[in-house]
Amino acid sequence: MTSNNIFKDTVGVVQEKVDPEIPRPVYEYTIHVTVRSMQAGAFIGSLLGPMAVLLAQKEKTRQNYINGFVTGGQAGALVGAALGPYFTYLKLRGLCDYVLYGKCYSLRFDEDALRRDRAAVFSGAVGLLSSGAPGFIVGLDVSFLFSRMLNFLNSD
Repeated sequence: MTSNNIFKDTVGVVQEKVDPEIPRPVYEYTIHVTVRSMQAGAFIGSLLGPMAVLLAQKEKTRQNYINGFVTGGQAGALVGAALGPYFTYLKLRGLCDYVLYGKCYSLRFDEDALRRDRAAVFSGAVGLLSSGAPGFIVGLDVSFLFSRMLNFLNSD
């Protein structure tokens, strides 16, 4: 297999469980962590944006709250995208290649993690294409909440 395995996992192409080839495990793990940190950052930013409008001395109109939601979500997603590689570095610091390979191998076949990554990518893309920046933020937030809800329901 080639380095396209990362993208095959994202779109749901079935891969063989016996294929031991992971050509770039650091990149694969970095993409996973960055997608998750962008998703969490957009959610936190979209909560903090309207709160900033509420606490500011600005005019409190519906449009200002929507702008705060979008601006906060965009800022959170950008912060998450910037911190994703740093979080990966912190997580992988001091690990040997075999442990990193094991993390990537188990991540490839963890259906919950793959579902969360797919939901984030596709809902963000659909939201961006349909409504621009507000749709992107709503898509990431909905996928974040949906994945948290599924984790809660599956943990029983």
